[in-house]
Amino acid sequence: MSRPDDLAALRSWAAEARPVFICGHERSGTSALQLALARHPALAPVPDVYETFIFSRTREWLADPPHAMQQAYVGGREALARLREWAARLAGGAAHTLEEDDLLRAFLAFAAHETYAGRRLLEKTPTHVLSLPRLFRLFPRAQVLACVRDPVAIADSYRLRLSRERALGKPREAWSWLELGIDELIVRLRRVDRALRDSVAFAPGRVFLVPYDWLTAVPADALAAICTFIGEPYDEAMLAPRALRRSRVDERLSQPISAAPAAPSLLAEAERTTLRRETHGLAARWRVPGCLPVGSSSAVLPERP
Repeated sequence: MSRPDDLAALRSWAAEARPVFICGHERSGTSALQLALARHPALAPVPDVYETFIFSRTREWLADPPHAMQQAYVGGREALARLREWAARLAGGAAHTLEEDDLLRAFLAFAAHETYAGRRLLEKTPTHVLSLPRLFRLFPRAQVLACVRDPVAIADSYRLRLSRERALGKPREAWSWLELGIDELIVRLRRVDRALRDSVAFAPGRVFLVPYDWLTAVPADALAAICTFIGEPYDEAMLAPRALRRSRVDERLSQPISAAPAAPSLLAEAERTTLRRETHGLAARWRVPGCLPVGSSSAVLPERP
């Protein structure tokens, strides 16, 4: 199938496309899930963990230098140059004159038709959970896998990753996003929870919660249920990814999905208590895999019990 040759065709493509987006809260298994699904023969074989941020940083693939992961997602520097040339043709001269929605459609259409041709589009960026209204407006047939996790475990995961990044001697700009206070984390957790519950109103049955503990405890069962949700046959290849070509802070991403070994908590008891108290309601909701039930919008459910 060739790429759309004008804006009308591009918009029609997006309206009928069936991409699979992985989002949710950071440190909740989004990377592991993306790497597993990329092994499915029907889905885009994204070779690494590329977070495009395309819904929030839509124009950055036109910048110089471009957004590094957006460039990597479409196949590298030469592929990005072809994408820019095609977008310019769609715009009748200059790609930057396209509206942001069309730039976003063009970015993903190029990936679908050229980078991952013949496969169903797969994209992963945790913060896209905050862009669900736009996502479903542009891609009404999309399906979203929202990874969630116990709030205390998320906080511990931030601390552990921060410790590892520092131990590797990386510059602060590489790990500053991990320096998250408990109060700020609670705000973020509530924003994600609200975004997920609100999605029931405009995308009923199209957002599937993937609790981390479920995914890692029974990965075969979880992946089978996820495949049923996205309408693809289960394939055991998802459970046996090849070793990745570059070393990682978390070597578990080079291995099949499994539960993490027990590790001492890096949180103070007061922090754990605060998290439990302030996120009790959402923590209970995030234990249950599957589509959110109708009637679970944030206008109905309170933030706290």
